[in-house]
Amino acid sequence: MIAVSAAILPVTLWYKLRFHDPVSEYAHLLVSYHFGFAKRALIGTVVSLFSSKVPVGYVYGIGVSAWLIALLLFLVAFKRIIGFREQNLPLFAFTAGSPFFFKNFLYSIGYFDIYGCIAALAALILPVGAFFLLILTAACVVLILIHPIHMLMYCPVIMLIAFVRYYCALDLAPSRVAYGLILVLVVLAVFVASVFFGQMPVAPETWLSHVQSRATVPIDPSVSYIWYSKISDEIARTWSTMGTSALRIPVYALLIALHFPVARYLQSLIQSLVTPMHRLGILIGIAAICAGYLIIGAVVDDYSRWVSNWAVCMFLVMLAGRLLPSTIDCTEPPIAAEPRQSRALGWAVALIPRVGVSKPF
Repeated sequence: MIAVSAAILPVTLWYKLRFHDPVSEYAHLLVSYHFGFAKRALIGTVVSLFSSKVPVGYVYGIGVSAWLIALLLFLVAFKRIIGFREQNLPLFAFTAGSPFFFKNFLYSIGYFDIYGCIAALAALILPVGAFFLLILTAACVVLILIHPIHMLMYCPVIMLIAFVRYYCALDLAPSRVAYGLILVLVVLAVFVASVFFGQMPVAPETWLSHVQSRATVPIDPSVSYIWYSKISDEIARTWSTMGTSALRIPVYALLIALHFPVARYLQSLIQSLVTPMHRLGILIGIAAICAGYLIIGAVVDDYSRWVSNWAVCMFLVMLAGRLLPSTIDCTEPPIAAEPRQSRALGWAVALIPRVGVSKPF
């Protein structure tokens, strides 16, 4: 199953290179803080420090590099937290080989979702010290400047990991709680600034002329809506197609159901936690993550991305939960390899190449 999932990856990359036109992904590399503060402009600003002209190939060069970093971090996190013993390989096949995870990140190459996953995986690996929360706060700020949607997409799971690794390992002293709340307010302030004060401050024609001067191919003028639209515009656009989008809910539900063995393991893991506060914290974290994705879905209609990233967050919650004291028997396999149901679902997960960006498949 792992080999099949791995074999799909180069085919996916070849398909993207051969048939995909990265219109919006390329535009994000061209937009910078040239005209002042603007949303979704951090990556383009960094690129502008090294290159005045941006070839389209940068989309794939930067995207593949981010994908490889995410894969490496996941392998390290899985090895440290779960381990690569033979009994754990079915769980690895269901997570790393999931069409929600690395296969879909490669298919959506050029989008910025993966940076949130990288930050969350780093949060699972970094040593916990005096600057741990400060580093995670800086990571959340960077993610929001890359794309404000990260406030709801990956910041909640990063905060949950901070709770598990910092507060559960130490204590909930008032000074530590106050420190954490101040850092949360910093992240929230950056989000508000990005959403409500991040519209491009010049006319669309001026913006288009500037980004075209940095591009090596013609830019589609319609892509400017990304930097000039307001939340109300996004909501109106999303709900105008909500009826059609709702018809795809059974497809997403089926894809999630294929991961039933992982869900069952996560449930048993939460139930096995020794400390009631830890169980409550994990459950509140899961509720916050789910609420964030519901809000995202009400604003923007790229539902294949949202469902996929939600599933990745659940995988990250599972890894975080394993760090807490529990009564679970680590000598037992998280997912039994032999039962017919698990094997059938595992093969289905392995054979599905990806979920998609806005629509299933």
